[in-house]
Amino acid sequence: MSSSSSSSLYTATATATGTGTWSNDTNRRQKAMERCIVPLSASSYKGSSGRVGVLGGSARYTGAPYYAAMASLKVGADLAFCFCAEEAAIPLKSYSPELMVIPVYKASIFDEAVQNEEGMVSIKDDDDNNNDYNKETEQLVKKMVEEVCSMMDKMHVLVIGPGLGRCPLVLEATAQIIRTAQSKFHLPLVIDADALFLLTLPKYRNNLLSNDSSVILTPNAMELKRIRESAGSNTNNNIDLPERCLIIEKGAVDRIRPANSALSCSDDDTNNNAIHICDEVGGLKRSGGIGDILAGTIGSLVAWNNILTNRGKATYDDLPLSCWTACCFVKRATKVAYDRHRRSMTAPDILEELGPVIDHMTTAEDDNI
Repeated sequence: MSSSSSSSLYTATATATGTGTWSNDTNRRQKAMERCIVPLSASSYKGSSGRVGVLGGSARYTGAPYYAAMASLKVGADLAFCFCAEEAAIPLKSYSPELMVIPVYKASIFDEAVQNEEGMVSIKDDDDNNNDYNKETEQLVKKMVEEVCSMMDKMHVLVIGPGLGRCPLVLEATAQIIRTAQSKFHLPLVIDADALFLLTLPKYRNNLLSNDSSVILTPNAMELKRIRESAGSNTNNNIDLPERCLIIEKGAVDRIRPANSALSCSDDDTNNNAIHICDEVGGLKRSGGIGDILAGTIGSLVAWNNILTNRGKATYDDLPLSCWTACCFVKRATKVAYDRHRRSMTAPDILEELGPVIDHMTTAEDDNI
């Protein structure tokens, strides 16, 4: 898709369409049903409803990629791949046989390399000294990049960040993976959690993303604040983000809007530049893992947009509506889980509600559960 055609979505239509919930916004709901959700049919085959990749999972964090990948399946994707640290692979495989878990690096080796100052120099400054170690470090990064990229032609979307951690070598590999996914495979991306940290680093923030594919950023309030501070939004020195990049500002009300306009807004700016606003009521409990569930849910809806666009049933212009739909699904599932479990609600309770809630929301008229 050309940048000129994409600009209609991320600039010309960047005006508020009003708040809305799934139940009370009949027109938007009907359009979402027609243009955002892949229909099931007798001719469907394994993978035709979406193949979602999740890049994340480190020696320390194994729950986040599980929640993201499982959410994508519970929403309706057929297959979910987890690209993770070797140390995270066995826990992830033990959590569920549904996930295809692919270890792509060994965290202990990466950590050892980071501890060596020469390795840090080779990554940060491309120092020509100590060539043997430079080559060794580069090979570690290169191998991780190749492992992930070898599977990209099977993906409809790649969710990057849940449980990723902040090892500098992993972040460098992740940056290369993002660039390859966009430039070579034109793969839509959902960037969440620790992958958002890349946008706060001078080395990456102005050359990480391109217009070669759509990108969805999903920062929480603190992550968005850090990105804005890094961008120097108060001095109009914004991070250079492409036109085909959206931000979902998560909160009691979710706002989907062009990334650059979101970075130039103050935290209390609620008007006039949001494409879609979701004020679906969620639960009061803020359990860990809800953001990962949302990232995986968005992943499925973005994958469906990719599939439907290839079939001529949707366009990239429907992507903000896909994100709004994902937010509605997760808010409603969180509300139902909270009503059932109250203070004891945790992320697995939300996962269990996703399927029934989405089935109800996409078959009932407009009544709440």
